[in-house]
Amino acid sequence: MVNIAKRIRSFQPLWRIRNGQGAAVLPPPPSPQLTHLLLRFPRGEWRKPVHGPRLFANEHLPRLKYHNPALPIRVETFTRSQLEATFESTDRSTLEALESKSTDSESKAEKFNEEWSKIESKPQLAADPSAPSSTSPPAEIFTRRATVDIAGKRPAQIWHWFQKTTKCEDIPQSPEDVELMRRLNAFFQKAEVDRKRVQVGIDEMRKQKEDLRKAREAAERLTSET
Repeated sequence: MVNIAKRIRSFQPLWRIRNGQGAAVLPPPPSPQLTHLLLRFPRGEWRKPVHGPRLFANEHLPRLKYHNPALPIRVETFTRSQLEATFESTDRSTLEALESKSTDSESKAEKFNEEWSKIESKPQLAADPSAPSSTSPPAEIFTRRATVDIAGKRPAQIWHWFQKTTKCEDIPQSPEDVELMRRLNAFFQKAEVDRKRVQVGIDEMRKQKEDLRKAREAAERLTSET
């Protein structure tokens, strides 16, 4: 029973990383491609404004990385809480649209302070002399970076900004994960029933010991009086 419990509990981390906010897949081209994600916050501090970025780093980013393994993600210690996203595209207009896309229809509570860099042309790699020559030149690649102040923001708010800006799509639960969660819930419900049953037995045993102790003390008092 102990081995079964260990095996079932070992599935929990896998289920949690595959499901929940952050479990999403980034869009393919021609959408702007997220090429790097950097999260900075004071990792040694435990103030309330740092709570959201910390949870985002611990819960959302592992799920995002799991479903997008090629995406470089870094978490660094910094004096301020910031999320930095770098995008690339062969279509300059799609990078221009990112800024307006991230600020449309935002309430005051959801408003983020953003800084968007200028759109720059990414240097092209030198052509390989041994490679076959092509009549058409390589497509020009443009890059742009957004730096967002996330201090005091809840993890869900940070994720909402990220999802709206990148247009990533949530991944629905697979039938296997639905079945796994059903089995996990059934296991823990049974474990809770068993725990209460064992606790009742322990409490009853303690009561019997206490009653026996009192009976012995009463018998000793009677013996001493006689």
